Amino acid sequence: MNQLLQVKLRFSNESNSQRPNGRNLRMHAETSIEKIDDICEDLRTVLRFYKNSPKFLEKILIDVNYNDIIAKSNRIQALLKPSGKKTNDMVVGARFSDAPEGEENHIITYYLDETTIEKTIENLSVVKIFLQDKLNGKATAKNFNEPDNKLDYDGYALAKSKIRDIIVDCSVIESVSVPHISGAPEQESFLVTFYKTELSVAKLLEKLKIDDVKHQYYFYGDDTISVTKELYDFLESNVPYLISMVSSDFSKITLREISEQLVKEEISIPEPMNEPTIGVIDTLFDEGVYFGKWVDNTDYLDEIEKIMDRGKERNHGTAISSIIVDGPRLNPWLDDGCGRFRVRHFGVCAEKISTVKLVRKIKEIIANNPDIHVWNLSLGTDDEVSKNFISYDAAVLDELQAQKNIVFVISGTNDNRSVKNGMLKVGSPADSLNSIVVNSVRRDGTPASYSRKGNILSFFNKPDISYYGGDFNERIKVYTSNGETDEFGTSFAAPWISRKLCYLIDVVGLPREVAKALLIDSAAGWEYKLGTYKKKDVMGYGVVPIDIKKILSSESEEIRFILYGTSQSYKTTNYAIPVPRDDENKYPYIARATMCYFPECSRAQGVDYTNRELSLKFGRVKPNGQIDDINENIQDEEGAHADERQSRKEFRKWENTKFISKILKANRPIMSYGERLWGISIVSKERLASQVVGDLNFGAVITLREVNGINRVEDFIKACTLRGWIVSEIDVQNQVEIYNTNQEEIIFD
Repeated sequence: MNQLLQVKLRFSNESNSQRPNGRNLRMHAETSIEKIDDICEDLRTVLRFYKNSPKFLEKILIDVNYNDIIAKSNRIQALLKPSGKKTNDMVVGARFSDAPEGEENHIITYYLDETTIEKTIENLSVVKIFLQDKLNGKATAKNFNEPDNKLDYDGYALAKSKIRDIIVDCSVIESVSVPHISGAPEQESFLVTFYKTELSVAKLLEKLKIDDVKHQYYFYGDDTISVTKELYDFLESNVPYLISMVSSDFSKITLREISEQLVKEEISIPEPMNEPTIGVIDTLFDEGVYFGKWVDNTDYLDEIEKIMDRGKERNHGTAISSIIVDGPRLNPWLDDGCGRFRVRHFGVCAEKISTVKLVRKIKEIIANNPDIHVWNLSLGTDDEVSKNFISYDAAVLDELQAQKNIVFVISGTNDNRSVKNGMLKVGSPADSLNSIVVNSVRRDGTPASYSRKGNILSFFNKPDISYYGGDFNERIKVYTSNGETDEFGTSFAAPWISRKLCYLIDVVGLPREVAKALLIDSAAGWEYKLGTYKKKDVMGYGVVPIDIKKILSSESEEIRFILYGTSQSYKTTNYAIPVPRDDENKYPYIARATMCYFPECSRAQGVDYTNRELSLKFGRVKPNGQIDDINENIQDEEGAHADERQSRKEFRKWENTKFISKILKANRPIMSYGERLWGISIVSKERLASQVVGDLNFGAVITLREVNGINRVEDFIKACTLRGWIVSEIDVQNQVEIYNTNQEEIIFD
């Protein structure tokens, strides 16, 4: 076995030297005069709707229904463009059409003044005349694209660039309409989020003359309120175009009945000392259990909740903390080598809680406990998440993780139906993108019978990973108020991952980005190849190894190393990674790389949720200075073309976890490009701004496997050292000793 290496590379920052070319039609795209007539009629219909409706807004909300998954650079630019602004600056929401999964198209919502819409109709009329005069009524790639075609644009009321941009814009549009969402959940209480405009929610309710005595509602932030079904029906009937999202507010947290007592006896456990602490947010904890001294417990309830929840069972929360503290003693076959952990347990409810109240408590708990890096959240809801927006609670968890040095480990939620008709999507907050979402598998590594599936927003790869959570006839041992009992569920898979993550961060001392990447990389291994892995929507990247040493080491024929860096510009690069060659000056390796980062997100942007994209390339450096990427990523190469749908599917664009691999069928050495070495490139793109804003940390794990079974680690270490880079082996025992030394209390005389 080889130790995991930590390599401190020197990264360079590069600006974006590419300049956009003039816009052309895509290969099979077209714009006809009939299409322009249809768009004009759609725009007039929108204007008539608002003219005949009560005037609540200063401007107009309008949906543009695109005919594809559309990149920001390919959204409309000349159509619906306000004076002095960009059309993209007017975006207030994004969702998908109701087509089957994999066939969805973008629907982007804009907030525009009436004058802009009227001017757009005038401009379309000019372009229609141009099409009739110059292109026989239809523009296609063959007769329109430059430089092959030389068209005369003189004599029209619009400049050449404006005419061309409008023609290209029309080619990506299916239709234009008034916003209207569908598919409200069957609940008695709702969270309703409105599009962001100059009109506050409070002012809207006042204009609608809604009586706060008759209709109870509560404000949550600037754009969201909790309402009853009666009030939701009223809003949906009167101002449907103002409603951006609807989700369940009050979700019952379904907990299985704890099985009968198996063992309740005196169990000895050492006194806690300097062990790392994991935060647990769950149901209430029983302080009378044998490991009670290891748990700093807080019943995080208000006065009304204390009265309502008095005497309620504390089994679920106690069971979760029992795994974190003493899981390996309870389940010797799951001994991960991580030892015991202390727990700071916050019991936020007995069995059910409103989503918004849970969010408020989580914010307060995180703010008051800044020393804890890993938080276990094994609570979830029965309701399926939406394909068009992230749940309210998941969005808050993502925001906290983007701003603070923490990671949430979340259970993938269970399918508790007695009769299962198809597989359910996961429930909130398992749609949190920055969190590590854990599904459950049986001992043989197959999905548990109660498993639920991703993806999230029809695209993001959730759950992240899987672990052993038992099944109805193959249970995990936990300890509750009733003693030692057998249980199963994703709730009991997540705390095992919390243990490993806390060990990697607090004991080994790795940044959270690297720790998350290590867990995912160890689960994926060489068997996983995104796009072909059949169970990725249920098992994520795979099952994490039990022994922590397998995560922190590699096979003798592998060079496995971690990198940590910060994206500060358009491109962050290193083109001189000295991968050892064989005697024939070739590279005898297959390779894989995993990268994780924690981006800021915007729930109001709907399906376009993550604000920042880091694209990963790793491979040999070619003579032209570009990287021969092991995943053949062509997104950012000048002259190459990959549309948004392809970029998302093949290169995981906008995904905050990147996994790339190169598996050679014949496993033959690959040629080197002269004296060129290997390189890594991280390209940053902003969704809401044209320039990169702020720094964003990333962590990567890279593995090179020698196809002939030769151990070349020493050669790699020597080559890196000669370049002045610091290379260190991560030795588990050494890291434990360092941790213990750092935790010792020094008493001064």
